[in-house]
Amino acid sequence: MSFDLLSNWNIVDRVIYALESAGKSLQESIKSSSLKEPDVETMIAVETDYLRRENENLKKREIPLYLSREEGHIICPKCKTQLPDPDIKYCSNCGQRVIRHITNNLEKERNKKL
Repeated sequence: MSFDLLSNWNIVDRVIYALESAGKSLQESIKSSSLKEPDVETMIAVETDYLRRENENLKKREIPLYLSREEGHIICPKCKTQLPDPDIKYCSNCGQRVIRHITNNLEKERNKKL
């Protein structure tokens, strides 16, 4: 009879040990997952740096480039795409801001006045 009691105790002890181990591993995983969360200040610094770089890239695009004329076609100076309209403000292919040569407009105005 004592042997049955002892063998039953081992089964109960194994179940208790398995539950304790599972509880400890769950507790450790919760602690480790809370440690993996990034610091708020680090996130803000990274996002600020990203926005600053994106802003600089957008500013580079906003500096207008003069349209060029090759073989009677109007061409974007950045991507060399043929554009349909000389009064276009942005290249439809690369998004670069473009303008016509100011000297051409001034010469046309001068010729009209004469």
